[in-house]
Order: sequence, then structure tokens, then C-alpha cells
Amino acid sequence: MVHVAMYDASRAIDLSTLLEHADHLVRRLVTGRGHLRRCGGDGVGAMWPVLEDTQGRRLRVTPWLPMDNYSPRLAGPGGRHPRGLRDFFGHDVLLTGVLERDADGELVLVARRAQVVRELHLRRLDAAQLAAIAGVGGEGTVGYGALAGELIIDGGDQLRLVTADRGGPCEVSFTLDVLRRDDLVLGRPILVHGLIRKATPWLGAIRRAALAVDAPAL
Repeated sequence: MVHVAMYDASRAIDLSTLLEHADHLVRRLVTGRGHLRRCGGDGVGAMWPVLEDTQGRRLRVTPWLPMDNYSPRLAGPGGRHPRGLRDFFGHDVLLTGVLERDADGELVLVARRAQVVRELHLRRLDAAQLAAIAGVGGEGTVGYGALAGELIIDGGDQLRLVTADRGGPCEVSFTLDVLRRDDLVLGRPILVHGLIRKATPWLGAIRRAALAVDAPAL
């Protein structure tokens, strides 16, 4: 029997956060999250995948599987074949590897294993939807977009974005999947891009969060 190790997505580091903290993560085993794409072109470079975030930032990744499916002679019980690298392109993935720098000093993730994140294709939210989510409402809405608010920290390093009625009975806030950063000022207006999920009228989460520190005043 083949046992498949499932990732804990809550422990994965979004690519934008990984790149921001790269100097502290080099030569360490990390699990990053992003969208896997081909490097581009028809030559040898096309064999190199890149991990990309919602803002277009990229990290080169070493191939951890052959490009095509394995030979049928390697099929396991029941004729099931291990997947090839091409099956991961065009998907959000959780990718584990060691972060290194190549001879030119460029970052590269020496990949060891990956898992496709199975999610429906998510829409980009319009202004009306974002306004509803930022206030008391929008329960169950999921999609990409940006919300403005103020940052607070709930014990340890857990960041939240408060978008309405801070400290009041109708406070609306979103947990963020980013590490605490020294350049962030609590209570300062900020814009957060990412995958927004509004779980209740007052609470939500923003995954793959990217912080715009120099956001205009609210």
C-alpha cells in the first residue's frame, strides 16, 4: 500500500511571504504555496517550473518528477501510475523543498514533493462585493480582491485586519496567513490583497495575503 502524506495547508508559507523572508529561510526546508507555471518557451527552459503568487512574483523550482507520466512498467498495484510534472502545471500547489541560491545568487527552491490544492476556480470580487464583505455582511462570499483596514495582533504573531468598528460590538476582521514583519505598524491604514473568505458576518480570513504597507489613509 502506498501512503500519501497530506499537507497541513495552514502551515504552508505563501510565496510572497517566503520571498520577503528569504534571507532567513535559505538552506531551510520549507513548504510554500503558489501557482505552478512553466518557465516559458519551447527549449530547455520550459522544463523548469516556477511558483507564482497573485502579484506575479516568481520563484524558480527544480523539477521533482519527470515531465511526462512514468513508464507503464513502473505502474503500481491496480495499474496506477505515479504522476508526472505536467499534472501540476496550472494549479495552486503546496510545494516542499530546500530554499537555495544558485551560482548567480538567484533564489531557487530545490523541490522534494508537492500536492495540488483542489479548489474551484475562484472569481475576482467586484467593488460592491468587497464593500459588503468589509462591513457586517457578505457571509459565505469567496474570491480574490483587496480590503483596506488596520492591523492588530492577537497574541504571538497572528495578524488580523480590522475593516469595520474596531473594538466595537460590530467589529469585522480577517485573519491573515502572513508572518509578523518589523516594517508593519499596528493601527496604520493598510491594503491587503489575497483570497478572501467571509465565514460569518463579522469574521473571515485572507489567504495568500500580500500587504501594501503604504496604503492611503482610510
